[in-house]
Amino acid sequence: MSYERLVQQLKTLPEEYLEEVAKYVQLLQYKLMMINAQKEKPKTNEIKIGLAEGMFKYPEDIHAGDDVVAEEFEDYL
Repeated sequence: MSYERLVQQLKTLPEEYLEEVAKYVQLLQYKLMMINAQKEKPKTNEIKIGLAEGMFKYPEDIHAGDDVVAEEFEDYL
């Protein structure tokens, strides 16, 4: 649709509806601004592997301490 056609259609509307049209145009402009901002924004929500590397101590053997855990929960097993 051309701007000229849109202007013609706007001229046929009663004046009390022009405020509603203006608000809708503002909504579309905001929506377009948000879409453009999303395109430009670098993705920072990605999980970075190794972020906590060196912050925690853990055993070399993943099963180290299984016997201690089994003893503690012996009544429940």
